[in-house]
Amino acid sequence: MSGDDWLDLSPSPTQGDLMSVRTTPVLVVGGSLSGLCTALFLSRHGLDVTLAERHPGTSIHPRTPGYNARTLELFRAAGVEDAVRAAGPWALDGTGLLWAESLTSPNHRWLRPPNARGAQADYSDVSPADDAILSQDVLEPVLREHAEALGADLLFGTELVAFANDPGGVTAVLADRATGARTEVEAGYLVAADGADSAIRDRLKIDRHGPGVLENVAAIMVRADLGDALRGKRFVIGQVSNPGFSGMVRVVGDRISLHVRYRPADGDAADLFPAARCVELARAATGIPGLDVEVLDVTPWQTTAAVADRFADGRVFLVGDAAHVMPPAGAYGGNTGIHDAANLAWKLAYVSRGWAGPALLDGYDAERRPIAEITMNQAVATRTAWFGRANPSGTPETELLDEVSLLFGYRYPPPGTDGPLVEDPRRPGGEPGSRVPHVWLEIGGERLSTVDLWARGMVLLAGAEGGGWARAADAVARARGLPLTGHVIGDVIGGDAIDVEGRWPEMSGTSPEGATLVRPDGFIAWRTSDPAGPDAHAVLAGVLARTLDAP
Repeated sequence: MSGDDWLDLSPSPTQGDLMSVRTTPVLVVGGSLSGLCTALFLSRHGLDVTLAERHPGTSIHPRTPGYNARTLELFRAAGVEDAVRAAGPWALDGTGLLWAESLTSPNHRWLRPPNARGAQADYSDVSPADDAILSQDVLEPVLREHAEALGADLLFGTELVAFANDPGGVTAVLADRATGARTEVEAGYLVAADGADSAIRDRLKIDRHGPGVLENVAAIMVRADLGDALRGKRFVIGQVSNPGFSGMVRVVGDRISLHVRYRPADGDAADLFPAARCVELARAATGIPGLDVEVLDVTPWQTTAAVADRFADGRVFLVGDAAHVMPPAGAYGGNTGIHDAANLAWKLAYVSRGWAGPALLDGYDAERRPIAEITMNQAVATRTAWFGRANPSGTPETELLDEVSLLFGYRYPPPGTDGPLVEDPRRPGGEPGSRVPHVWLEIGGERLSTVDLWARGMVLLAGAEGGGWARAADAVARARGLPLTGHVIGDVIGGDAIDVEGRWPEMSGTSPEGATLVRPDGFIAWRTSDPAGPDAHAVLAGVLARTLDAP
């Protein structure tokens, strides 16, 4: 490969620099939330994956404190839900959103956002899962451990220095940051999970659109033992306002994260926030004048709202902050990145394993980018509604969606259709492009949700009199070597999956003779109310061929 073929992220590589060569179906660059989830989900689908992360380990910062119930559905499917909950048994009071004069002041109240459920509310009407409250530095080691246990090759302390995006694959050069040793990697695909300032996105000349920078913030991390000074307040985000401090505060153990707005025109963050001032800010925020404070870090960052103009370029795909950034209100950013990973991972796995054609991957940008745009606009509106933050002039006003619809009701309308991008999941239509409705079932004496059935592959859910469709699914699966399972949902006599509450016909929108085909990310690919005829095998084979771009 000539030097002109390389998109360099560091001084131009040469063959003489390379110490070894390796191959992998998928190379993920970036080992934070989105990258680790991509590796985990790919491994769960049985695909080998290599991940390169320039830092020596997982995050040390307690970012993204909340993971919504849709994300926990994905963790449930990946087999890590219990481990995630065990790592962060963090209970909240009120809404979990605190407004206070200081963290220890009796003058406080719980913010009650108009579009959010309370911290004690659950999602049992739409999901078998619930939110999880834990910090990113606690979550990432759990994801890493489980991805490695499934066989993912995670290379921390390793950075991407160059790559070539060719029609037949991606050639990348990785460098060990400790030794300088370089490795050439021949990959089928490259996933850019390298953050908001993605070098990969920049090298591909992919622009972004959206409101842009909303404010400049200094993130100040300190260590201080608050003991019992919080007086039992349990919160995920605190908005503190007093003469000595105004900003957001998070407390994780003995670490306190202070988010303070500043103007770059006044100077660099390092100059504006020396250690002495950080100590003063921490004492003002906590309301403890003599608090013993150790300053750990000061990092400038920008609250930004932007979405990449495209999420794919040849064999390179953007996920997480590389694809979209949004204000932290609502914790939508990190969760949206995890949903990106789930959507992309099954497509990459099915194409790489020969179960689907390459055009299946075109659906990643087509499906995820519109949802990222909706979610970004909701995050901007949430920031204003929750915290009263003003937006730059020209920012379009957005009506807030209720949280349940935003998390569970987003849709991927099939190509050529004009269906809505968001529906109310409490009144699902069961149409293709929607998330499969949550219905409790009993299978082999085990209580499972319909949400649990797509964890290992595609699933066909037939009505009580639709056994012909389930048999056709099993036959097609055997013929194609495809992970596809058929179930008949009915009563004790009518099916292998007992509809515990009798809700499936209403929630699915199909007849007792019909069937619903669900993708490995939980979204409906096809449904019919027609009974299975003699040609059910051929009909279903044709549906799968169209869904998967397979011959």
